[in-house]
Amino acid sequence: MSGHTKDTPTPTSATATTMRATPLFVDTGAFYARMDEDDAHHARAKAIFDAIRKGDLPYRPLYTTDYVLTELVTLALARANYALVASALTRVRSSSAVTILHGSEAVFESVCDEFYRYDDHEISLVDHATGVFANERGVEHVFTFDPDDFRTLGFTAVPDDTGEV
Repeated sequence: MSGHTKDTPTPTSATATTMRATPLFVDTGAFYARMDEDDAHHARAKAIFDAIRKGDLPYRPLYTTDYVLTELVTLALARANYALVASALTRVRSSSAVTILHGSEAVFESVCDEFYRYDDHEISLVDHATGVFANERGVEHVFTFDPDDFRTLGFTAVPDDTGEV
């Protein structure tokens, strides 16, 4: 595993102090919505990321994958300019709050196995990769604006299933 890590942020509110830390995987849509002010989910994504950063929501540590970042750049380049996309990618890569996980050949085999196993669903390879990495770490929550696929894979979708913001 490589990427950036950070000590758990110090909670800044009475609510956060009493909450148990919950690991969270961040999906492409959450990063994209935060980046694109015109996205329908921008305000909600910004509010959730801000609340996590301040310690008002219990999500830590935060994880994502190189698969998610590849999908983010591909999606964002189709909708936004290079400078905005490069800035967003740099912010995620340099964030001390997000751990970026990288797949091995064995992980890729597991991702493909899951893709084939769900042959009656149209779940992306990237979402299956998130599922494999999350399951390896015991993570049950995914920050996504595409909740159905993650529910199918057995995850709790933040914010839709948890009601934040």
